[in-house]
Amino acid sequence: MNHQDRRGLPFKGEGAPKHWALMKWAYVLISLPILGMYRVEAMNEDNIPDGPCILAGNHVSYMDAAVLWSMMPKGPLHFVAKEELYKSKFLAWALDNLGVLPVSRGTADRTMISRCKALLQAGDRVAIFPEGTRGRERENLDELGQAQNGAAFLAQHAKVPIIPVGIEGTEKIMPKGAKFPRFPKVVVNFGHPISADDFEGSRREKLDALTQNAANYERNRRTSRHRSC
Repeated sequence: MNHQDRRGLPFKGEGAPKHWALMKWAYVLISLPILGMYRVEAMNEDNIPDGPCILAGNHVSYMDAAVLWSMMPKGPLHFVAKEELYKSKFLAWALDNLGVLPVSRGTADRTMISRCKALLQAGDRVAIFPEGTRGRERENLDELGQAQNGAAFLAQHAKVPIIPVGIEGTEKIMPKGAKFPRFPKVVVNFGHPISADDFEGSRREKLDALTQNAANYERNRRTSRHRSC
């Protein structure tokens, strides 16, 4: 099977490849060292349902995705990554074999949306970093609502809950001006599931409420963190 043919294929069930061999090797060679070096701690992992869902995390470091992928909470995850990463033939091959999906940022990428919806309906989980470009600890926290809108739109159409994910510590791994990486403790906190069905009103009103509540989790987490500093 060509590696590009794996894009949008589920990890299990009908239509799934017979094996995801690279994922198993990557877990042993990459994930276990990451979990050990950064003493990764998961909090409230029970908030993740056994069925399909969208994990929506903050994005302040290149290591955010690596940490969340390494944890594989309740099974493997599909990730959404910027299409620029696929310009490298080797990286494109690796990402396709790890179940990652390319997205064209700044546009309504219908192909990505369709693939994610199909994966969620097949029972898989999808991880998204709604803020996009890493390192953007937004000074204007109201912008978080705009960032969360895409995840909320997908969750509403696929009829699955959003699990807000707060990742702390990865921003200290390679801070600005550092010549060598550091090894801080990383904590990953999983929020309570949020579903469009939790709210009343029209489809648009439910989408707005879902977007706002997903953004509030990250807004409250950052406000609490800044007060404790």
